[in-house]
Amino acid sequence: MNKRTIEKELELNGRCVIQTVGVSMEPLLHNRKSTVVIEKAEFPLKKYDVVLFRRPTEEYVLHRVVKTAGDVYIIQGDNCIGKETVPKERIIGEMTGYYEDENDNYISCEDERYRHYLKALKFRRRKTKLKNILSRVYRKVSSYLLLNR
Repeated sequence: MNKRTIEKELELNGRCVIQTVGVSMEPLLHNRKSTVVIEKAEFPLKKYDVVLFRRPTEEYVLHRVVKTAGDVYIIQGDNCIGKETVPKERIIGEMTGYYEDENDNYISCEDERYRHYLKALKFRRRKTKLKNILSRVYRKVSSYLLLNR
């Protein structure tokens, strides 16, 4: 059986539909429940675009652009703290819409519901960053107090 790669599918049809695997894009996309529509990426990409890229390990990853720097993009999952730098040539496609769960209707990246999610995401990221900082401070203070008893 000859399997088609995502790259080949995009080349032949201009789009492909893929079920998501993993939790890095929660709460937008759900592990093995959400399905995304990927089309060839239109460069230059913009902040908050969701892109499919391939790591040097050949693993496919779907994450969000958080910063652009010419032909290099800083990318991060919605449910991740870490960021990674991805060169333009590793980007395969761009998410144009999704099915949140198996029975849901299609939601375009132009849809108002998706735009609302992006606004909430900005707040959520700030909250996560603050929580992370406070947690580190708490651990350091607790450690200091335990050592100086």
